[in-house]
Amino acid sequence: MSNAETFRPATNYAEACARFDALRALDDDKISNAAHSRLYDRGARVPLAVVLLHGFTNCPEQWSRFAEELFDRGHNVVVPRLPGHGDAGRSCARLAKMKVADFVATTNDALDIAHGLGERVVVAGLSLSGTLAAHAAIQRDDVARALSIVPLLGLSGMTPWRDALLAFALRTLPNVNFPWDPFGAEKLIPMHAYPAFPTHGLAESLRFGLAEYRAAVTHAPAGTIIMVTNANDPAIDNAMCAEIVRRWNSARRGSATAFQFLDLPKNHDIIDPSNPLQRTAEIYPKLRDLVEAALP
Repeated sequence: MSNAETFRPATNYAEACARFDALRALDDDKISNAAHSRLYDRGARVPLAVVLLHGFTNCPEQWSRFAEELFDRGHNVVVPRLPGHGDAGRSCARLAKMKVADFVATTNDALDIAHGLGERVVVAGLSLSGTLAAHAAIQRDDVARALSIVPLLGLSGMTPWRDALLAFALRTLPNVNFPWDPFGAEKLIPMHAYPAFPTHGLAESLRFGLAEYRAAVTHAPAGTIIMVTNANDPAIDNAMCAEIVRRWNSARRGSATAFQFLDLPKNHDIIDPSNPLQRTAEIYPKLRDLVEAALP
């Protein structure tokens, strides 16, 4: 995948703004207002620019409150809408057709924009986008720091070979839009997110996470990656998260560290303030400190 990636960092503030306008123009009339790509802009290039990547089936609204906090602290913030997300009708139809390469391309576009907005660039992502953030930090030497938050490398209760078998099966079978909360009347699903996920999309996500996990033996970040996990996460394999940090460090490039929240509820989406199980008053300050550690 890396051979197909191209990086074109914006060279100045004006170019970055123009390129964000082009990214924002991809939000057609079927995209909800909450899901539009967002730029929190201080009006000039600043020491730190942050790219925030929303989770699978969610949208930029997921990061809105945290992005505003970073903006209020003097940073420029880019929150792109990942392809296939944000349909006002909350349909997964377009998302089911997306490939991980589409998400990687948008991630790189956002990072290229961020280079015109800040002297240093940090990227943070959750779940699938936690893997995207780590991938970006490995492939690019112009990312100062990446926060890989509850990344989807493998599923809880599984093993890598079972994850691979499941991904193959899901990809081979016809796509099904499966409800995230089939028995809970969608109480944990925010209105700006899709209430279901396409099984082909989950297959793509698992294949990507497993590929990054396996490649970590020889590929590690040029900068710093922080793996942020929830000890009570019901969705992902925390053991794989700990192992990939060990592998990154054994590759002897850059540095990787881990931070785990120990007393959070049993919840995967730990950043969306609209989640009934949210603990953002505890989580946001720690994430903010991890982001701002990239400042000189």
